[in-house]
Parts: sequence; structure tokens; C-alpha cells
Amino acid sequence: MNLSIRLLRAVISLWLIVTLVFVCLRLTGDPVLAVVNPDDMSSEMLESYRRQWGYSGSIFDQYATYFLRVVQGDLGTSQISGKPAVTVVLERLPATLQLVAIATVLMVGIGVPLGTLAAMNPGGRLDTVIMTGSTVGFALPNFVLGIGLILVFSVMFRLLPSGGTGSAQHLILPALTVGLAKASIFTRFVRSAVLDAIKLPCVTSATARGLPPGQVFFRHILPNCMIPLVTMLPLLVGAMISAGAVVETVFAWPGIGRLVIDSVSQRDLAVLQATIMLIAFIMITTNLLVDVAYAWLDPRSTVRSAT
Repeated sequence: MNLSIRLLRAVISLWLIVTLVFVCLRLTGDPVLAVVNPDDMSSEMLESYRRQWGYSGSIFDQYATYFLRVVQGDLGTSQISGKPAVTVVLERLPATLQLVAIATVLMVGIGVPLGTLAAMNPGGRLDTVIMTGSTVGFALPNFVLGIGLILVFSVMFRLLPSGGTGSAQHLILPALTVGLAKASIFTRFVRSAVLDAIKLPCVTSATARGLPPGQVFFRHILPNCMIPLVTMLPLLVGAMISAGAVVETVFAWPGIGRLVIDSVSQRDLAVLQATIMLIAFIMITTNLLVDVAYAWLDPRSTVRSAT
């Protein structure tokens, strides 16, 4: 599959998401009545608000207005703060990116060595312990893990703040929560990738020639693990962004995940749709980059798709 087809698929996905957001938000009822008190306003004033926010006219007129604004980068104005919705979202984005960056480092730093150790001892005691811990981490909800970390490090030992911002210490617990949760998944992928690489003829041949285990790992096993791991890593990073609402709410971290929760509770639909579209854009772009990286790391995939 060449790059132009991938780009076309990404554009179609974006259009479908834009349309789906429009339909879902219109199903919630008249947003004007959720923000203002209709008893204190005349019908003319209510209609003025509807025109201003793009909710006047037929559903087709609303969609045309909505789509043109989205194409122009105008996602509306926050009905709570009065700021452009894009501005509100971009103000929260750095906090989320900071959280995701630290969590990614933790995920890789934990998942790669543990997954490798488990794969080097398949079926052994160490493999059983690591995979059991991975299963527990995968099954444990993020908010339970986050609350547990707060109880241990904030309540019992008073080592770290339980929430908020202001210093690097405030970032440790939320990043640890997200990083541990995703590390449990990444560990299993690393183990699977290493086990598949060990079975390759080049690894078997290198081992039979008597090469040191470290040389076999770094020269033969690790390069062959890169393709599946590079493919999966961006998807997990994108999942951190889209699934961070619970963690950011537990730790009062001012990211876009918490912004989604606040927008839903306040019926601030402009900010909600801007946040959803940003997350969707990040996920689609991430998938596109994964396709490009996979084609670059394994040119045979491009040949297979072309045939």
C-alpha cells in the first residue's frame, strides 16, 4: 500500500470522525437550553445564540456550517469561558504531552527488560512471575492503581503530593500510574517479539556457532524485534492520550483528558468536540506514521501489498 492510499485513508477517517462527532453531539438535545435559562430570554435571543453557535436552520444547514468551520480550523467558542475552543484545548495539551512522555519512558524502561527476561526463560519461574504481574497490571483499572499509589506514597509515607501541579513531584504519581498500566501490555508484546525472533534461522545459526549470548541478542534478536515493537509503541502512546481522562481526574492533572470530563459535565460542546477531534487526529496521524515506519523497516510489506 503506497503513501497516497494511506493518506487518502487517513483523510476519509478524519471525515468520518468529524461527521460522527456532529451526529452524536446533536443527539444530546439543544445545547443552547443547557447553557442559558430560556425563562430569562426571549425567543429572538435564543435564536441569536443558536445562529452564533451554529445550531440554527435545518440539520443539513447545520452540518454544512459545521463542516466549513472545521475545515477552516474554527471549532467554535467555549460556551463557558468565551475563548476559542481550539485555544482552550491547546492550553491543556502541554500537560498531557508531558505526562505521556514520562509515562512512555517508564513503559519502555520497564517493559523491554521484563519482556526480554521472560522470553529468555520461557515457562520458568521468572517467566511465570513476570507474566502474572503483567496480567494483574493489565486487569487492574487505572483509577484503582492511581488511588493505591496515592494511599502508599501520599497518605502513608507522605513522600509525594496526591495531585495538582506546580513541581516535578506532582508528575511522578500520574506518570507512574499510566506507565505501569501500559508497561504490563508492552511487556507481553516484547516477550512475544523476542520469542519469535529466537526461532529465526539466523539466531539458531549464531547460537550454534558459539557466539556469546549478548552478541546473539544485540546483533540478531534485537534487530528482528524492532519491527513489531516500533509498530506497537506509537499505538500505545496514542492510547495513553485518549485514555488519560480517568488518571488526570484522579490526580487533578490539567490535561485534555480531564478537559473532556469537565466539558461533558458543563455541556461545553464546542470544547468537547475540539478535544475529541484533536485526540482523533493524533490517533490517525500515529497510525499513519506506524504504516510508514513499518514500510521503511520492512520493505517486503510494501511489495506484498502491491502484489
